[in-house]
Order: sequence, then C-alpha cells, then structure tokens
Amino acid sequence: MPTVLFVNACIRGRDSRTLALSERLLAQIREANEKDLAFRIEEIRLSTENLLPLNHERLQRREELLASGQHEDTMFDYANAVAQADMLVIAAPCWNMSFPAMLQIFFEAASVAGITYVCDADGTTRGLCRAQDMYYVTTSGGKAHNFGTDYIAALRRLYGIEKLHVVSAEGLDVENADVRAIIDAACSREFD
Repeated sequence: MPTVLFVNACIRGRDSRTLALSERLLAQIREANEKDLAFRIEEIRLSTENLLPLNHERLQRREELLASGQHEDTMFDYANAVAQADMLVIAAPCWNMSFPAMLQIFFEAASVAGITYVCDADGTTRGLCRAQDMYYVTTSGGKAHNFGTDYIAALRRLYGIEKLHVVSAEGLDVENADVRAIIDAACSREFD
C-alpha cells in the first residue's frame, strides 16, 4: 500500500502558514494518486507526540535492542515509519534559522543504523529507506539562510532517498508582504 509519511512539525496548528502550504502540497499529491485505491497519507503530528531526546539510559536501551535484533520495539516506531514510507513530507517553520527542536528529536529517534541506514565496512553510509522523494515544506518571516534545509538535505542522503524537493515561502513577515502571493508562488514553483 503506497504511503506518504507526513511529519508535521507545525506547532501553531491551524494558524500555521507552513501547515497551509503543506496541505496544498498534500492535496496535489492526493490528486496525482487519486486512481490508486490503496494510497494513503499517514501523519505524525509532533506537537502531540511524547518526544524524548536520547539520554544515557535511553541510548543504552536502544543499543541493547539493536544488538538483540529487536527492530520492531516501539522505540523504533519513527525509524520504521520513515524506512517503510513511499514518500516523505516534512513540514516545519523556520525558527532561529533552522526548525523547531521537536523535529530534531524526531530525527534523532528516526535515524537508526540497521533501520533507516547502515554503515558499510569502509565507514560509508548507505540508506535503507524505500522512499524516492522527500519534500521539505517550510516558511519564514524573513529571508535569512535556513540551515534546516541543509540538515534535511543531509538526512535525505543518509536515508538513501533520491530526490529532495524544497517548498519554501520566505519573507512572510516583511512589511507590506503579500502573504497569499508568496505562498502561491512557492506552490507554483514546486508543484508544476
């Protein structure tokens, strides 16, 4: 069953311009797959998840589970979801030149050797994810460099995903900005 994994890091919920932009992208993806009856979008809304960063105890537990081959443990739910998705859509506003911390914690949990990638004998990594496309949807009030995009690009390579598509609307808080026009332009650049 083709699955799009939508990782929603839009903290403002319905008031989020990033969410509005990502919903437009998801509508385009749905439309392109309307004939596939098995197609579905699975959302992980990070603002409602119990995200915990790795600490000494959690890291030790993770290593024990991996060593014993228990890849189906709930500790690896995010990694398994990322590895098994046919497409990834990551939506996060640009905060402090990157993205909200909860997305970093999600990726910490999702990036697991043996599930989303593997280290070969020569030290190089090889991705194990099924997806061929990853979309990064982001918005920002200004026009500063978004280091979150750089991070997502590196993850795409780590996971072995062939293409990264960045859907970005910048300058939304600039005085007299036409927010609707900026978002429309971001949509037409990537969706066409």
